[in-house]
Parts: sequence; structure tokens; C-alpha cells
Amino acid sequence: MRLSAGAVGRLLCFAPECIVPPMFLALLACSTPGSTPPPADAPTWHADVEPIVTRSCTGCHTEGGNAPVSLTSYASAASWKDAIAEAVGSRTMPPWLASPDCNTYQGDRSLTEEEIATILAWADAGAPEGDVATAVVSEPLADPVLDSVDLTIAMPEAYTPTASPDDYRCFLIDWPLAERAYVTGFEVNPGNLQTVHHAIPFLVDAADVEAYRALDAADPAPGYTCYGSPNGDPRALESTRWLGSWAPGGGTATFPAGSGIRVEPGSVVALQMHYNVANGGGDDLTSVDFQLADAVEHSADLQPWTDIAWVLGGGMDIPAHTDGVTHTFAYTATEDDGSFFLHSSALHMHTRGKSASLVIQRAGEEDECLLAVEQYDFDWQRSYYFDAPATVNPGDTVLLTCTWDNPGDDDLDWGEGTGDEMCLATTFLTDAY
Repeated sequence: MRLSAGAVGRLLCFAPECIVPPMFLALLACSTPGSTPPPADAPTWHADVEPIVTRSCTGCHTEGGNAPVSLTSYASAASWKDAIAEAVGSRTMPPWLASPDCNTYQGDRSLTEEEIATILAWADAGAPEGDVATAVVSEPLADPVLDSVDLTIAMPEAYTPTASPDDYRCFLIDWPLAERAYVTGFEVNPGNLQTVHHAIPFLVDAADVEAYRALDAADPAPGYTCYGSPNGDPRALESTRWLGSWAPGGGTATFPAGSGIRVEPGSVVALQMHYNVANGGGDDLTSVDFQLADAVEHSADLQPWTDIAWVLGGGMDIPAHTDGVTHTFAYTATEDDGSFFLHSSALHMHTRGKSASLVIQRAGEEDECLLAVEQYDFDWQRSYYFDAPATVNPGDTVLLTCTWDNPGDDDLDWGEGTGDEMCLATTFLTDAY
């Protein structure tokens, strides 16, 4: 049996949301090394393939890791050779969507064309093991981890989504610290991977807390409904700050050394949960871990980039039965903004997303590409940290571009549901230094 690239990719994926039917595991596990002697010049596991797999795959494909398949031994990898070749050949695995022609990134686990060719040749030759004496030492590229978990906040109680197919719910959580603190890293822990579409911990300043508490008190169920923003008014997106975010494929974030997001005593976190019950239901109890510092050299923000006109319901039309529909949003920095650094970017669309990019345009200069995703995949949304921060000066324009294919019968626009669409970038931003 030969599965499609998409199916194989999800079987091998290392995101925690992967749910693998045992039947498929059993079928794919039947892919065993061939008995025909391999060509003399065929790549071998120990000399050629293991170093690639160790570096780019075993950060998650290990015993007890996030992936359902361990690739840390020859026996295991050889039994999965056909599935590995399918996933690698289609670039479904490893799930690194950033275009190498745009920028360079920290922790880049993507494979070169030569590495892909090596793995395909190895699988085609029957997955020869080779001589262990020729083994090449390689270290796995691990995703970021928090140096310490200094604070954990969680939903006050479990919640079962009631609206279908999409339910937006916000939960107020007191910030418990009596002194100013800076968030220097975070990890969102979704409680129900079947239903959580995204999670954003919004920071509500002390002056606005009572208005949010009134929303919570007026709703008898846990939390309160919050489509569009943490208080239901999209304009609130301009006055609240993000302390983190999670979408499928996202992971832990650790901020650049010496930088952090300021949080004052008396603040409240409005944890916005977007649930989609198309793939199942059940309770959710999501939490967020924070790494903190008492002081930092550079105060920072997680900055969303999108057109507020789209959010308010206009201008992002994606007609039915169309391919390659593109919309852009441009923001030109002002003197009031001053100069600032962009350290990372993530791009967010929904299921019809095709491609997206974020670039800086400077008068008289070539565009500086920050992030380009040429084959967008809703299941793999992550932040990419640039090898070097990008400087934005007054007069420079940050340009967001999103492209969709809409083969369905319904016209689309900006909307809160998974069946609607969005175009959004988030960046980690600090003042220039």
C-alpha cells in the first residue's frame, strides 16, 4: 500500500496533535528492507542517512517524543523506509515551511536537495545498513525549551465547547505577581488537541480589568464569548498586548537574550481559546508556562500585523471557485514609531491558504524578505526566528501578502471560523539597539 504524501506526513508528523490510527501504523510497518543486495555505491544508514535523520528528525522522532514513530535505530528507520521516502520526497517532513530563498533562520531543520536525494536512494536500494564503523556523529536539532518555568497560568476550570463548529471563549486569569516582571519565553499547553484551533494569552492592563470582569460575570458558563478579540470588539486588538500564542505546529518560544515583554502588577490575562469541534469534542483545560525576568535590557512586544479593515469585515474577498486570490497589507513606519527590530515571524491563514510572505520595502532598495511560505499548511504554523534581526526605520514599509485557493461554492472573507479565512503575521519586536 502506498499512501499519499499528505497522509504519510501526518503519520510521521511530530506535532502533539497527531493522532495515528493503529491500522495505518501496522500497514506501514510492513515496509521492510529488501532482500536483494543493494548496489555497491548505494548510500547506507550508518555512513550517509543516520547523520541526516539524527540532525533533522530525532529531536521529535525518538522514544517518548512527540512523534508516533522513533527513528533512532537502523531497524526502526529501515522498517519505515517507504514512508520516510514519501514524506521526505514531498517535503512534508521535516515540517519546515520557510523558503530558503527568503531568509536564514535559527534551528533550520530543512533538508537540502542533496540530502533528500541521499535518503531516496537509500530507500530505493532497500535501506542498506552498512558498516557501523563508518557511522558519522551528528546531534539532533532540538526545538527551544524554557530555561525555567517561573509561572504557570491555567483556565480556572475545564470547558467543553458548546458552539459548533467554532467556539471562541475567553478565560480571565489574574497575574499573581506583585512586582513588575518581563516574559522572556512561553509555552502554551493545549488541553485538547482535537478541538483547540488557537490560543492567545492577551494582556489586559489594570485600568481595563473591571470592564473585562463585567463580561465574565455576565456569562454564567466558564469564561465568556469573545469572537474577534478578547472583549468581542475587534478594535480592542489595538489596545491589548499578546503574551504568546499557539496554533497547530507551534511550540515553545524563547526570546532573544536581554529582551522581554513587560507585565505590571494588577494585570489580568484574557486567555482566548478558539475551539473547532469538526474533528471531535470534549473538555479542554489549557495552561501557559512563562519564563520570567525581573529586568531586561530591551522591552519587547509580540506584534500582530493585519489590516484592521479586514477584521472589521471588508476588503479581503476570496470568491468561490478561484485560485491564487491575493491580498496585501502594508504598514509604513512613522517617526513616532522610531526604529525597531523584527526578530521573528509567523504567518497565519486557515485551510484555503496557499502561500504567504512578510517583507520590508525601503525606498530605493531591494525588498528584504523576512519570511516566505510557498506551500502553506494549516497544520504547521510556527514562528521562525531570523539569524539576524531586521531593522525597520521610519519610512520603511512592512508588507504582508497572503494567497488562497478557494475551490468551494462559498465566497470567503475575514472570519473567525475555521471555514472562514484570515491573513495575519506575528513578529517579536524590540526597539533598535
